[in-house]
This record gives sequence, C-alpha cells and structure tokens, in this order.
Amino acid sequence: MRDLTFTSEDAYKKRLTYFKVIYFLTLAVSLLYIIKFNFQYKVPDYNSALIPIWVVLLIVPQVCLRLLKNYLISACIMGTMSSLILAYLLYLSGGVEAPGIFWLTAIPLVCGILVGVPGAIGGYLAVLVILGFFWYAQAQGFGPNVIAEYGDYNREKLFNVVVFLLFSAFNTHYYIRGEKSLMKNLEEKNLDVENLLRVLIHDIANTLSSMTYNLVKAKEDREENLSGAQELDKIERAVDDIVNLLAQVRHLKSVKDGKAAMPLKPLNLTMVLNEVYENTVATAQQKGIKMQLDISRDRMPINGEKTILSSVVLQNLINNAIKFSHPGERIDLSAYPTETEVIIEIRDYGIGIPKEILANIFNLNSQTTRPGTQGEKGTGYGMPLVREYLQMMDGTIEIFSSEETSSSAPSGTLVVLKMPLAKTVL
Repeated sequence: MRDLTFTSEDAYKKRLTYFKVIYFLTLAVSLLYIIKFNFQYKVPDYNSALIPIWVVLLIVPQVCLRLLKNYLISACIMGTMSSLILAYLLYLSGGVEAPGIFWLTAIPLVCGILVGVPGAIGGYLAVLVILGFFWYAQAQGFGPNVIAEYGDYNREKLFNVVVFLLFSAFNTHYYIRGEKSLMKNLEEKNLDVENLLRVLIHDIANTLSSMTYNLVKAKEDREENLSGAQELDKIERAVDDIVNLLAQVRHLKSVKDGKAAMPLKPLNLTMVLNEVYENTVATAQQKGIKMQLDISRDRMPINGEKTILSSVVLQNLINNAIKFSHPGERIDLSAYPTETEVIIEIRDYGIGIPKEILANIFNLNSQTTRPGTQGEKGTGYGMPLVREYLQMMDGTIEIFSSEETSSSAPSGTLVVLKMPLAKTVL
C-alpha cells in the first residue's frame, strides 16, 4: 500500500505524535473495559475474542510502523482493530441500548486525525455498518446484554461519559498543541524565506546598479572598438533583463499577497523567441549542442509579461534542455499558431526524465533536482515557477519524456507550452 504524502518532516512528526497518543489511549481504555468484564461483571466467557483483538491492537500497528516504515498501513490497522474491539464491547453491552453507544462518535474522529479526510469518511461508514448490525440484532432478538444482567445501567452510563470525556480531552489537547506547534514552525520558515528574498533582491539590485554604471563608462571608453562595444551592449542588455526580473519578483510578491495583478501586455511572440534564441545559443554551442529555431510566419500576438516569459519560462526550459543533453545532440525550438492559441515546443534528445521525477516535477515539496550530463547543478524550483508564471499568463505546460529510444519516439524530453492568442493586433 502506498504511504501518505507529508508536506514536510514537521507534518510527519505531528501525525506520528497523534498516532502514538491515540495508540496508548485506545489500548488503555479497551484494557480497562476488558478488566471490568472479567472482575466487575465476572464474565470471562468473551475473552477468547476480546483478548486476541487487544493483542493484535497492541503488536501489529507498531510492528508495521517499525518494519514496513509505512504509516498508512499502521494507522489503518490501528483504526480497524480499535473499531472492532469497540464494536464488540458495545455489542456485548446491549448494542444500540449500550450505555456507551456514544463511543461510536470516536471512530470518525480518531480515523480523521490519523489519516485525514479519507479516514474520517471511512470512520463514518464503519459507524453506519456497526449501527446497522446492532439494529438488526435487536430486531431479531439475539445478542447478549452484560450490563442488563450484571451491571447498573445508570452507573455504567455515567462511567462511560467520564471516560469518554477524558479520552476526548487528551486527543483534543494533543491535536491543538500539535497544530499550534506546526503553525509556529511554518510561520518561522516563511519569515526566514521572505527575509532571505528581501536581502537577496536588495543586494543584487545594488550590485547590478554598480555594474550598469561601470558598463556605461567602459562603453564610452571603448567607442572606437566596435566589436568590444557590441559585446558590452549584450552585457548591458543582460543586466537590464536581470534588473527587470528582480522588479518582477518584487511584483510577484505583491501578486501573491493580493495587492496587485500580473501586468499582461500585448507581445510579439516571434520577437520574444528570437531574443531567447540569441541569449541561449551561445550556451548550447559551448557544450557542443546545436540549436534549431523553427517559427511560423503567421502572426502570433499574445498577452504576457516579456521579462518573465523570456527569462523565467523560456530560458529556464531551454537551459534545462541544454543541461540534460550530451555534446553533439540537438535542441529544437518551434512555435506555431492554431485558431485560438499559440503552441511552443522545446524538444531535446538527451537523457530524458525518470518517471518518478516527471510525476512530481511541478511539486515544490518533492525532490526533483538532479545533475546534468556534465554535472551541472540545479535547485529543483525552476519547473514549479515556470508553471506558476504560465498560469498567471493564462498558459499551460505539458511535458513528455522518455529515457530510452523506442520505435514511436526518440529519447529525450518534449515540453509543450500553450498560450491564448491575443485579440490585439500588434
């Protein structure tokens, strides 16, 4: 069985704490009632079923957790055995007439804490099945009633209420305390990330301002050297792109906070793609990779943010293609319009993407980074950002990849971007 996916180590530890608390409370409460049946009511006849269920509850969840390292299996077994021993105790106590019939409400509560929404739904279904059986048993007139024969109903009802309140209080206390601790940790981490981002943007912006000043002076001093001036022009444009990118990062923060909207403007996609090609072809050539550009001659106006589309989306995707291609291979960049949208395709013939990485490639919480064909490093944050920015521009992204060449497709990766055509004619 596939295990639960936790958003962080803290989330897993929190859920594991709930597991341990519920485990010990369930063992203690069920053992208490087994002791009552044997010593207060003096009815040991049902030990042949109660004790084996209790022993399974004692041993199996912990064994699964330690040996299988699978939280979901352990939680499901504990929830199932806890529900079973509770249902059997209530059945022996009179079914629907049992003084502790309200204990059934603990089943969806406990299962929900252990497994989440699926657990709570399963708990409600279990309660319906148990109640259906009890009503059927009552209608058919079978089933024991130990309380009616050997106990005092009102006293037992009061006892059950007290024990149930203590059980609920402990669970609620640990749940609230765990949620509070998790929220505090998340807030601290978010604050750290925001502070780092602020410092990063501030320091880079200052450094780039100094670079721009020095580039302007160098350009003035080398006006007679045309080749040098052209190279300086390229550097100056690159610096401008980084400055614009930092401005867009600042703006994205405002967009996420709900204080602003992404400024979409009419763009000539052909010009954007040509600029991206010029900015990335040198990197590809340094690695011995050939790049081919195939752009439709049809008009392809779109609405977008130029710096984000070129620097964050397209260059990121092309750099990934370069990163995971071998020297001597080729990368194809193409674009063509349909009736309602423009389709951009980036195809490489490199090493491809493993299935387990491809399945989580847009998930920030999954480990998707890996070295390139020449040991190039990455962060794993690029693809989630690409999709997020594309969605802000009403675009979509699909990735198809194969690690091996087959009769139907070569090895490598095909990235397909789709963006709606703009109504405005450029």
